[in-house]
Amino acid sequence: MKKCVIAILFLLCTLPHTAVASEFRFSPNPNKAHLIQWRGWTKSALAEAKTKDKPILLSLSAVWCHWCHVMDETTYSDAEVIAYINKHYIPIRVDADMRPDIDSLYNQGGWPSTVILTPQGAIVDGGTYLPPADMRRLLAEGLDSHAKKAGPVPERGTGRKKKDSLKGEGRTNLPAEQGIEHVVVTIKRYYDREFGGFGMWQKFPASPTIDILLSAYTKTGDPEIKTIVTTTLDKMATGDIHDRREGGFFRYATQRDWSAPHYEKMLDVNAGIIKNYAHAFMVFKKKHYRDIMKKTIQYVQRNLYDAQTGAFYGSQDAVEAYYTGPHRRGFKPPPVDHTVYVHSAAQMISALSAAYNATGESAYLAMAEQGADFIIQKLYRAGNGVFHYYRGKKPRLQGMLADNALFGLALLDLHNATGKKTYVTIAVGIKRTIVDLFYDEHSNRFRSFLDTTLVTPATPGELADVNQFAANSSALIFLSRLSLREKDKGLRKIIDATLKSFADISDTFPAAALYARALQWHIGEPVEVTIIATDGKAKKFLEALRVVYISEKVIRTLSLTGDRKTIEALQYPLEEAAYICAGKRCSPPITEPKGMKKALRKVMQRPL
Repeated sequence: MKKCVIAILFLLCTLPHTAVASEFRFSPNPNKAHLIQWRGWTKSALAEAKTKDKPILLSLSAVWCHWCHVMDETTYSDAEVIAYINKHYIPIRVDADMRPDIDSLYNQGGWPSTVILTPQGAIVDGGTYLPPADMRRLLAEGLDSHAKKAGPVPERGTGRKKKDSLKGEGRTNLPAEQGIEHVVVTIKRYYDREFGGFGMWQKFPASPTIDILLSAYTKTGDPEIKTIVTTTLDKMATGDIHDRREGGFFRYATQRDWSAPHYEKMLDVNAGIIKNYAHAFMVFKKKHYRDIMKKTIQYVQRNLYDAQTGAFYGSQDAVEAYYTGPHRRGFKPPPVDHTVYVHSAAQMISALSAAYNATGESAYLAMAEQGADFIIQKLYRAGNGVFHYYRGKKPRLQGMLADNALFGLALLDLHNATGKKTYVTIAVGIKRTIVDLFYDEHSNRFRSFLDTTLVTPATPGELADVNQFAANSSALIFLSRLSLREKDKGLRKIIDATLKSFADISDTFPAAALYARALQWHIGEPVEVTIIATDGKAKKFLEALRVVYISEKVIRTLSLTGDRKTIEALQYPLEEAAYICAGKRCSPPITEPKGMKKALRKVMQRPL
């Protein structure tokens, strides 16, 4: 009986750490990382560090991350490291996908990130993957620094940036159209003429860069831009970054010829690539672009999609042996993270809308709508926007700017394809959430996240500025599209001020491409199409629009019966017709869908 009581007492004493550890996702291979007494990023864990006056060891990891697995299997399985951490530190483990807010504040330039923090959450020192010997040294130095209250370790800590490249003071005036041309010139300088892509070392699929280049090409016909885009897409397709057996693309290649990839497959990466190939097929009419797009979608359907619920899953793990072996038949495929992340799912919805535009295949549109319905039902709350992720049948973590902006963009893409008013109604609600909750009128920027992090280090990690700008860019494009559609001058003032605050980024690659896309929507001449018709005829007008690639377009689909006030406010007659405008050029009323292409050609002043 006495032994039983002792056993129960031991279980109760160890339960908090054991229970918490069971929530973490360690390497699927044998390891002892769970023996570290990990806490989550919680008020209680941060309070414990202060109460016990112990430094924090923060581990930022991801389920798809190969070197995160290696660190679990080696460094975090080392008996000396485990004992030292448990004795001298408050160890906190954060999933970078689930907590992009914490990852943004503390990331040291990649995954895993290994960070020593003060009990108050300030960065002392850090790195990425560390083998056991380096980890023991980091832990000892971090503890010594804490004992001396010495603060950051300047000689190695990557958390303290020497130059804050994305925080300029902004400008009083926005760059003009020449600013977009300047970005294109900058992109050309980084172009790899031999292997395509951008830069001369490791290669990432640069979807936003391809987006702005396609937009620029359709306006200028610049043959050099065509070469850059087609060479990049062709070299990616034949490179090892492309899984030509099963479809889909890996996250990035470590060599400039698109070889030696890191083998994780990410939903958001593949979404951007699908959209690039769909648009390139529409512009250049190369059938193999359509084929690559289709095979990539098929990969997503088989591995990262639940056809019953419409859920899109986040990623498939990097198992190098599976992909590099002579054959795969009979081998278990790498595991899939069945978490639904809104920012990734939203990008896939937009990609499928683009694929539908490129091919007219209704199955793609059905997938996109089902995916949007899943998010609306499970992760959207009117007035508060969307949650970040869905796991264990529960939505979790509200207050991420990127999630709201990207889902808003996906809804507008669906409206453009279907004409359904529901998507615009929800998008307008998300707009209010972004403006009311995220906009900071003192900095003229949108906050990347609301009050979710519990602490705010004075000097954040290496990705904080990059992530803030990326989220702001998505928000700016989304709000620009709505401001044009809704004729909202107040919203345009906010967009103008935010673009000015980021104007110095137009000289920075690859951020410049994102900035140029946002600028294009704000100061360019997006095509505005207003359709006033019954549902049946509206669909025919939309079908006529679908087959034409228009990089920036705003579509209003209005009903003669239900939208009478809006039609009158826009000063259109109460009769069935479509109207096309770009800048100060507008078409006469188009009464039949077959007249759309001719009117587009005249308004856009270019061949289609």
